[in-house]
Amino acid sequence: MKPISKLWTMNCLDSAFLIDFLDSEATHHEQAVAWMESSRDQELAVPAICAFEVIRGVSRADEERYKRAVGLLRTLSILDLSLPMVLAAGNLDSQLHKAGVPLSARDTLVATPVVEHGSQLVTRDRDFNAVDGLKIEFYDE
Repeated sequence: MKPISKLWTMNCLDSAFLIDFLDSEATHHEQAVAWMESSRDQELAVPAICAFEVIRGVSRADEERYKRAVGLLRTLSILDLSLPMVLAAGNLDSQLHKAGVPLSARDTLVATPVVEHGSQLVTRDRDFNAVDGLKIEFYDE
């Protein structure tokens, strides 16, 4: 895995993006591939929970899919879930609940490191629109 640097310019890939990119039969595969091709020169990262979700899914599939996913993840910086991130996620969860727009725990753990690092989330999940300060790029538009 690459060391994290220049996080303020980093695009963070959500698990939906990674799954669409890796699965040639996915509905949004072509859009994910096009986005990746247009972003070749950019630093890319993935929240740790998204990396886990991808590995969880492909480890139940065939070995070739698993190897492809691991190969892709090795090219990305992993945004770890440290204690400061856990505390920030708890605060974000509280704010969203008070505002009446709660996210799932999973989505909160995806959004938090992206916000905290000033990065941009690449996703097709519109639920993330509820997070103030989260920069989002929807690759399926």
